Amino acid sequence: MKRTLILAGVALLTAAPLRAQSPAASPRFQIASIQTSTRPQPGMRGGILRGNRYELRNATMVDLIRTAYDVQPERVSGGPSWLEWNRYDIAALAPEGTAAPVLRDMLKALLAERFQLKVRQDTATVPGFALKVAGTHKLRAATGPGGCQGQVTPGPNGAPVQTIACKGTTMAQIVEQLPRNSGPYFAPGTLIVDETGLTGFWDFELKYTPWLALPQAGTDGITIQKGLEEIGIRLEPRDLKAPAVIVDSVNASFTPNAADIATRIPPPPPPTFEVADVKPSPPGNTGPRRMQLQPNGQVNGNNVPLKPIIGLAWTLPGADYVVGPSWLDTNTYEIIGRVYATTSPNAQVQQDEDIARQMLQNLIIERFKMKYHMEDRPMTAYVLKADNVKMTRSDPSRRTRCFEGAPPGTSAATRPPQFARLVTCQNVTMAQFGTWLPSIAGGYTQQPARDLTGLPDGYDFTLNFSTIQQVQGARPDAAGAPTGAALDPTGALSLLDAMRMQLGIRMEEEKRMVPVLVIDSISPDPTAN
Repeated sequence: MKRTLILAGVALLTAAPLRAQSPAASPRFQIASIQTSTRPQPGMRGGILRGNRYELRNATMVDLIRTAYDVQPERVSGGPSWLEWNRYDIAALAPEGTAAPVLRDMLKALLAERFQLKVRQDTATVPGFALKVAGTHKLRAATGPGGCQGQVTPGPNGAPVQTIACKGTTMAQIVEQLPRNSGPYFAPGTLIVDETGLTGFWDFELKYTPWLALPQAGTDGITIQKGLEEIGIRLEPRDLKAPAVIVDSVNASFTPNAADIATRIPPPPPPTFEVADVKPSPPGNTGPRRMQLQPNGQVNGNNVPLKPIIGLAWTLPGADYVVGPSWLDTNTYEIIGRVYATTSPNAQVQQDEDIARQMLQNLIIERFKMKYHMEDRPMTAYVLKADNVKMTRSDPSRRTRCFEGAPPGTSAATRPPQFARLVTCQNVTMAQFGTWLPSIAGGYTQQPARDLTGLPDGYDFTLNFSTIQQVQGARPDAAGAPTGAALDPTGALSLLDAMRMQLGIRMEEEKRMVPVLVIDSISPDPTAN
C-alpha cells in the first residue's frame, strides 16, 4: 500500500517529532487449507497460481521453506529432525495474476501463522561452479519458453549416450537443473551460477555418457563437462556465496482450518486438454510403443495398449493393478493431448504432473466411455525383518531423510559401477524406510513394506544395489515372476540381497489387500475426434 504524508509547513516539522510508521502488513492468502498429505511417494507438486487457486501438494517443510524463500533445499538448515519427512497439502486463494514474489510473501506469512515458523536468512560459502561461454557457443536463440526432453541411445561399445534436447530454455533453468539431473557428476546440493551473459531463451542439444557407463564407454566416453564444451559452454570451479535460511523453530502440527473451509475452497473443476486426438493405431503399425507425459504439458502416445495408458493416468504401480477386458492388453492406440501456455487456469501445466494426469484420466473416461471403481485385492508385497543388523544408530537430532547418492562429503566415484543405485538414509526408522521403499525399488516392489523388525530407533546407512534390469534374466519363481536373485556371471546385486548383506534386513513376500482399478464398462472404439 502506498502512503503519502502531506506536510502543512515547517512549523509542523519543529512542533513535534514524526511518529514512526509501522511497516506495511505482509500480503496474505484470502484463505488457506492445510492437510497432512496422504500421497505414499515423495515429490512435491504444484506451486503455480491457476486462476485464483494456489496449491502445494505433498510438500515437506523444507519444500515449503525453499519455495517461500526462493532458495535451494540444500540451503535450508537447522530445525527439527522431521523437516524433510513430514508432508503437507496446501490449497489457498489469491487474486488472479498475483506475481510470484507476492505469492512467496503470502506463503511466508502462512508458515509463520499456521506453523509458527521462525527463520533467519544468512549466507554461506560453498564449493560450486560458474557456467561460462567457451569460445563461440552453439546455442540457438528461441522465441519463447519450452522444455527439455531426454533420450538414451546406444553409443560406442554399446555404452548408452544421454541426449538432452532443450527448446526455449534459459540459462537460469540450466544452472538449476544441471546438478539435479546429472546424477553422480555433481554432489548433492552443488551450486552453479550463470556467468554466460546469455539472456532470453535458447535451443540446444547436450550429449554425454551417464556416469555409470563411463567404464564401458572407455576412451569414447563423454563426460558432462566435455558435453557442455561441445556446445560452447564450460564449468569453472568456484567458491560461491549461497543464500541460506536457518530454521530457529517450527511446529509439526498446524493450526486448525476454518470450519467452512470445504465450501470456501471447493475442489477445482476437472482439467481438460484444449486439443486432443485419440484413435486406434493403423493396421500393421510396427513403430515403437511410447507413452509420455512431456515437459510442455503434452501427452504423446504411439502404438500403445490402453492398459499402460490407464496405469499412467491413475499413477498405478503396474499392469496388474488394472482389471478389465483382455483387449486392454492387445488393442493399441495413438493419443495426443495438448495444453497451450495461455492465460487459462491450466497454463504452465508442464510444471504440475498431477494436472496432466487428471487431464489424461478425463480424456480416457470421456472418449472410451469408461466406468470404473477402486477395489481392494490381494497383491504381492514385502515385510521387513531383522537379521544380523549392520546399520548405525543415528543421532536423534539429525535430519530424517533418504536421498539418491553418496553421503555428504564422500566421493561418488567409490560406487561400484555395476551397482547403479546408491541410496543414503539418515535418522530413518525401518517403519519409515518401508514406506519410502517403492520410490527407490525401481520395479522390485510397488508397495510399501511392512516393518516387522522390532527396531524402533533411527539409523544411518547407505544401500547400493543393481537395477532390476541389470539383474534380468533373474531366476523365475514357479509363477514365472523374477525373484530378484543375482545371476552369475553378471555380478549384479539385487535389492533383496543388498538389504540382507549391507543392512542385515530381510525382505520377505506376503499377500496384502491393496487398491486396484476395476473397470466396470469400457468401449474399445473411442468416440470421434
